[in-house]
Amino acid sequence: MMRIPSFLFALFSMLTVSSLAAPSSGVSSTSIDANGEKVVMTDQVLTEGRIVRRFERGASLLYQSQVRATRDGFVIEVTAGHPAQLGAVSIEKGILTAKDPQGKLLWTEALKSPLCLPELTAEFVRAHWNDLKVGAPAVACVVPILKAKKVAPVKFVRLPDAESGARIVELLPGSFGMRFFLSPTQLTFSADGARLLGQTGQFEATKDPAGSPSYLKGVGVVTVSREAWVWSKDRFRGASQAP
Repeated sequence: MMRIPSFLFALFSMLTVSSLAAPSSGVSSTSIDANGEKVVMTDQVLTEGRIVRRFERGASLLYQSQVRATRDGFVIEVTAGHPAQLGAVSIEKGILTAKDPQGKLLWTEALKSPLCLPELTAEFVRAHWNDLKVGAPAVACVVPILKAKKVAPVKFVRLPDAESGARIVELLPGSFGMRFFLSPTQLTFSADGARLLGQTGQFEATKDPAGSPSYLKGVGVVTVSREAWVWSKDRFRGASQAP
């Protein structure tokens, strides 16, 4: 029997992971009413396993980030927003690495909890779909705070379903200190968890990138949805993926 060279097998494995991770390319859109002001959030999904997210208020760009899937984890880079937000974070083999906009290392950390990010909320919830039950313990994770050079705890809990059958999941602070930085945020998903349909509460963009780092708050309705990538729980820990 012919043996496949090891480097070809590794390449095939990487391609397989990428092909399973990302749905078809396209652009989704969410209309956000932020105290009477309209902000549009778009997600551009690219076939090579990337998401480019933008928040725009008229002609003003409030925030832009890019998420890229890697072999065992992912990388996110914030290229536009409040100066405190700019930089890059990656998770691979259980290690978080954070860098500033110039690529200078800020810190590394071996994570004890999975890493969750606003850009990947749909993916995180879908991966933990069976754990999110009404009355069940919260699903805990951490978010990176570049300016403070640390991660902070947050958690997801499931609320009763809407009358339409849509599932409601709430994002909450995971500690007393996080109550000052994260407002409770409700997320509405399709009944199968494949699509995010709405978000009420806090968003990752700030109201004014040149001003104070106060987060955008409002009611978001998804006008053009995208399918959440099908990722395993292990990816959010940067652990090796199952074959």
